[in-house]
Amino acid sequence: MARTIDIIPTGVPRTSAAHLVIDHRYDETPITVVWSTVPVACTDWVLGDISSQGPVHYPADRVPAIWNSSASGIFPSWVAITEVQCGRCGAMVGPWALVRDGHLEGDELTEVAREVAELADEERESQRAKLIASLTDDAEDTVRDLVDGTLTRDELPYIGHMDRPGVGLDGDEVIAWGFLPDPAGGCDDEIVEVTRPIPTGQTS
Repeated sequence: MARTIDIIPTGVPRTSAAHLVIDHRYDETPITVVWSTVPVACTDWVLGDISSQGPVHYPADRVPAIWNSSASGIFPSWVAITEVQCGRCGAMVGPWALVRDGHLEGDELTEVAREVAELADEERESQRAKLIASLTDDAEDTVRDLVDGTLTRDELPYIGHMDRPGVGLDGDEVIAWGFLPDPAGGCDDEIVEVTRPIPTGQTS
């Protein structure tokens, strides 16, 4: 459907764009697609359910597919397809992407790229907040179990020996940790930690 594709810089970090010409009926329709290059995973995956959809990534050189969402074949409405359905919860998961008519350049392109970046940041902050809330519950529950005696220190790993998210000990502190996908799409994931002190006198 897309006859020509030219990837163009947006000037906005962690976004990319492309000029496309879509063959539609007897016309050639120029459009611009702008997308976030930050990987997005299902929120349940971020919270530790590895059976949920992992990170979906569209790097700067991977142009999303374009689809006509209009019921009318005469007046198309183009949208970018970046999402996949999580096989666990059914949620649609993928980076933000917007399509605009014409081949945008300059300030017009920058404006759309900034909108995409803001939407991506908002989504990531929402997931970070949910992850912190979950880790806080895990850390506080663990401290409570240690104080009650239903859990001993020996049953918890040392935080420095952990290679997967979870709850561990570092001296007299309980640390619950997880991560968000590397925003650059690499292996440098963003570690998120919540620390809670073990009350003085709790030595079991």
